Amino acid sequence: MSHKKEDSVQKPKSGIDRKSFIKNGGAGLAAMAAGGFLGLGKPQSAKAADHHQTNSPGMFEDKVVLITGATSGIGAAAAREFAKEGAKVFFCGRRENLGAEVQNEIREAGGQAIYMKADVREEEQVKAFVQACKDEWGRIDIAFNNAGIEGPRGDFDEVAMGGTMGYDDLIKTNVNGVMYSMRYQLPVMREQGEGVIVNVGSMLSHRGSSVWGAYAASKHAVIGMTRSAASANAGHGIRVLSLSPGGTRTELLRRFVGGSLDNAGANSPMGRIAEPEEVARVMMSMCLAQNLFLNGDDVKADGASSA
Repeated sequence: MSHKKEDSVQKPKSGIDRKSFIKNGGAGLAAMAAGGFLGLGKPQSAKAADHHQTNSPGMFEDKVVLITGATSGIGAAAAREFAKEGAKVFFCGRRENLGAEVQNEIREAGGQAIYMKADVREEEQVKAFVQACKDEWGRIDIAFNNAGIEGPRGDFDEVAMGGTMGYDDLIKTNVNGVMYSMRYQLPVMREQGEGVIVNVGSMLSHRGSSVWGAYAASKHAVIGMTRSAASANAGHGIRVLSLSPGGTRTELLRRFVGGSLDNAGANSPMGRIAEPEEVARVMMSMCLAQNLFLNGDDVKADGASSA
């Protein structure tokens, strides 16, 4: 097949070709969205969509995005990418120095972002975090529940139960943290009559592991909570989804492999691991209301590793 012919068959209805989408990265999502609806829980009228296309610089212009665990990795990448597309980003994390760095980076680039220190293991802190976002910007259009840890390594008769990175800490962070987040995000979105929640799962949401079984259990729980919340809230105009990344260049993966990430993706079909920004863009595409019937689903972003 010639190059010219390939371009002709790959061009979607929006008018952007495959090469341009890849070259422009996150900006390509805006071009893809140009022919669709840019609201979140409910489709907009054609007139409203056309107004956004012609007058708004970003596909998430003035949308309020709440992110947990955004001081590094995929969460920080999502904060930056949403801000580039015009969103108002409100994010949390436990490490104040890193939170300030991400906030300042976004603001210096012309974006809007507010960092608030909050620990998703503590229900009252999550409640205060969600309320602070609503008080600041009046609503929550998208919630990205990203905070998570890897927990203890070993079989179930070997893992530490207490202490930092023990089983109890893992469940408080990966399971309770998602539950607390949705507990306070959902009422805000019900009041609005729309919204999107994306919870972070893992490829270990779909299989077991001989050495990371506790982590796999926590991420299986995320899938179950996502499906249940989606079923209960679809009638309120709310979509609840989960995202299962494969190997991604983060500190969490570095701890998983116990060192350098130089060869971490050698056995994957793409021959490499993902960059955090690539995973963030997948998540952002899930939030577009042109994907209105994508609800209660898990999206794998693993470069065909599970194919």
